[in-house]
Amino acid sequence: MNVSSVVGKIAAIGQQPYFTSKWALEGMSEGLAQEVAPFGIRVAIVEPGLTKSAIFAKNIDGPNKTGAYDAHYRRLFQFYAVGIANATDPFEVGAVVHRAITTREPQLRYAVSWGAREMIEGRARMSDREWIALGAIEDDTAYYDAFEKHFGVRIHP
Repeated sequence: MNVSSVVGKIAAIGQQPYFTSKWALEGMSEGLAQEVAPFGIRVAIVEPGLTKSAIFAKNIDGPNKTGAYDAHYRRLFQFYAVGIANATDPFEVGAVVHRAITTREPQLRYAVSWGAREMIEGRARMSDREWIALGAIEDDTAYYDAFEKHFGVRIHP
């Protein structure tokens, strides 16, 4: 059982160390699932979206001395502002972990919590060109509109 994150499947500006560790965990889990399958051992990955946790207290500012990333951080913190208001209780994640361990119909991945499924599925539908273009949008309102279009998650202020 590995608890990853929605950012194990979709990058987030300003959180490279965090999402890099989650992408590594996802890759290791996928490989391990194939490796141990012949022995009747299964691997499950739980991918929470925004959950009520200490992560919000850890993301109170961004390393942005030059101001080059002002728009990116403003949008990230707007995402968190909406996410905090909608964050899932951690007991819901615990229930999914329990279900993943005890189910008779296992799957490799379990998306849970606010925004997880929408963002994972939205990113999978996007081309790499669309993904990169999303980061290049200059106007905040246009960015929020595009985010909602791609992911079905409204983060407008």
